[in-house]
Amino acid sequence: MKPGTHALGLPFFVAFVPFVAASVLSLGALTGCSSDVDDDAATDDQAITDAAKVKFLSDFTTVVTGTPKAGKRLRVEYALDRLPQCRGEVGGGGPAWNITGFYSENGAPAKTFEVTKLSSDGHDRVAKSALLPISSGGDVAIWFQVTSSFGCSEYDSQYGQNYHFAVTGRAPEVAARLVFKESGEVEQQGELHAGDKIAVYYEQGRLPQCHRVERGAPVWTVSGFSQFEGGAVKAFETGRANGSDRETIDAILELPQRTGQIVFWFEVNSIDGCMHLDGNGGMNYAFDVKE
Repeated sequence: MKPGTHALGLPFFVAFVPFVAASVLSLGALTGCSSDVDDDAATDDQAITDAAKVKFLSDFTTVVTGTPKAGKRLRVEYALDRLPQCRGEVGGGGPAWNITGFYSENGAPAKTFEVTKLSSDGHDRVAKSALLPISSGGDVAIWFQVTSSFGCSEYDSQYGQNYHFAVTGRAPEVAARLVFKESGEVEQQGELHAGDKIAVYYEQGRLPQCHRVERGAPVWTVSGFSQFEGGAVKAFETGRANGSDRETIDAILELPQRTGQIVFWFEVNSIDGCMHLDGNGGMNYAFDVKE
């Protein structure tokens, strides 16, 4: 698979899975109905006028116009030929594939948005822009996945690092912070209360394996996972690329609206298939969520 070049000089490879894997393509994804972003916002002329814009071009460069701001929308335009794989048709000649966008604010669990729509004759997909509501200052990460009803899946995620953009404005306030130090220590700063926002800070060197670099850029990533009272597992981002290395970020997570126990674990992956876990010896890292 041929790599391209990112506008910032970082290499790109569509085969490496980003920090949070998307679910298997659903019928809703094929029909363009699975987005977490309200498509009606795209008809708001004022929102379009006020929005900063990020264009992901066919030559694998990325162009930013304006400044992404908290409380405003970020317009995303994606060239579909960046992900040319997984094409095919269903019965009747309609497309059996779709490209979905994902975005994460300050490392939080990802939300989806649509970058395609059916062509006028219903036999293909064409690009459409998306307006992402940006709620707070800090960092927003964006990546893309093409999937088909035949099980094909490929990513555009900059070697799994995702595409990061600075957002001006007030960063979210947190009530507590969990720090996972490279030394192996875990420090809890403040109590965890139901409904609060917390920061999870995982030093990238705590999992020193798999730290591979290609063409001057990291091709490894550390993903975080949380689970509350045995429920759904949620993935979040712990860092971003910085030159040939990765730097740690505060992942801002919102706690459930009830008391109980939340557990965390972490995983490092690289493009060559290397993988190691930090799961507290299989017990995971458990914290009580109080009223």
